[in-house]
Amino acid sequence: MIRRVQIFVCLCLLGPWGAGRADPLDRLDPRRYGPGTLILAMEELERYRPSQAVDLVLPLLGHEDADVARTAGWLLRRMGSGSAGATAAAAVLSDPEATESARASAAVALGELRDAGGAGALTTALSSDPLSSVRAAAALALGALHRGGAAGALASALGSDADPAVRRAAAEALGSVPDAAAAPLSDALLDDDSTVRVEAAWSLGRQRFREALGRLHGALADQDCRVGAAAAWALLQIGDPQSREALQAAAGSPCRLTAQAASWVLSQL
Repeated sequence: MIRRVQIFVCLCLLGPWGAGRADPLDRLDPRRYGPGTLILAMEELERYRPSQAVDLVLPLLGHEDADVARTAGWLLRRMGSGSAGATAAAAVLSDPEATESARASAAVALGELRDAGGAGALTTALSSDPLSSVRAAAALALGALHRGGAAGALASALGSDADPAVRRAAAEALGSVPDAAAAPLSDALLDDDSTVRVEAAWSLGRQRFREALGRLHGALADQDCRVGAAAAWALLQIGDPQSREALQAAAGSPCRLTAQAASWVLSQL
């Protein structure tokens, strides 16, 4: 009986992680542990959310690995520390001495934090950061916030950024912000880069912009079949019977993907 009591006491002292497992708080050290260990530790901490974890997680918002930063933002949001996280991540994003990976990760974290306090730093990064990877990450993060006020900056990037990856990210983000307008996305259906055109079509559908019907009808004949298929899906989301004629023509397209998408949409209208 005494032996059993001793074993029970020892297990209690080891904490909820069991014998041979380190406290997840002790594993939040990026100098000693890799991304996988850091992410697992944060996932374990989410189960009981100790207050002392906040100070250890904040520095991970600018980790070189974006998945670590994303998980850090998720944990801080779950712990009710989104505002503190946004301040810390914005500082990294705005730091010209921070590495490219750290700034991009900070942008990702700001999107995951979903705190309005990060919008200003993201908008600035989108318009002025010299590195396209950071600008693209900032655009996607602005979309992840799902808040008004970012549509103008996103539309500007969509229409003028020299890097198609940034324009593509801006087009995707405009599908998620409540103050987006149809015109910038409709214009993007004529972008030189087909991946931008695809994202513009998806976002027009997500926003259900009836004003874009004419451009979407034209996009059904895009030389890139992915654009035609995305345009067909967007027309389904808008649900205007006036699109039936254009879809019937697209159903006979030599582009198999477009033809299949148009045929399916016709069956759903």
